[in-house]
Amino acid sequence: MDFTKTNRLLWVVLAAIILLIAAVAVADRVIHANAAIPAPGSAAEPATQTDVKTGTRIGFAAPDFTLPTTDDKEFKLSDYRGKNVILNFWATWCGPCRYEIPAFKEIHNKYNGGSIVVVAVSCLDNPDSTAKYASANGMDFLIPLDPRGAVSDLYNIRGMPTTYFINDKGVITSIKIGPFINIDEIEDRLDSFK
Repeated sequence: MDFTKTNRLLWVVLAAIILLIAAVAVADRVIHANAAIPAPGSAAEPATQTDVKTGTRIGFAAPDFTLPTTDDKEFKLSDYRGKNVILNFWATWCGPCRYEIPAFKEIHNKYNGGSIVVVAVSCLDNPDSTAKYASANGMDFLIPLDPRGAVSDLYNIRGMPTTYFINDKGVITSIKIGPFINIDEIEDRLDSFK
């Protein structure tokens, strides 16, 4: 193979990679866009859980689950109907998950006792390690334990951290895969609850 053919082949491969990256970026934008907002003056009421199918996509009712927590209680998602829930899937061994914890602590402290609840499901992690880590890092929000990954499978978690925003009617309004950098990034997603 001569130099010109090799050059052409490299340009074709580079173009294909660029197109693939662009396609993934567009797909990510479409999949993770906020739920549709009714047009101004629209008489449409927000969906309730009984109006929509259960699933793990925006506009679907969030699947219910029950798990034990680090403080030896039981967490059931449906018990938090009437509250907006930030449902985060994380693990102590996940570097990006640890990076976003300060932002979730700020959100919890800012809205604690209000209409927003922070829930951080510890996935595929040792419950004792999770409890020690949470205590050492002042994580005083709800931490359900999913050591076998049953709930993370139910929510189709393929990368951590992953965060679901679930409105007071139990409907998923936004999804974020990857870490939040700061509280402002999380608060931008709170608009999806409206």
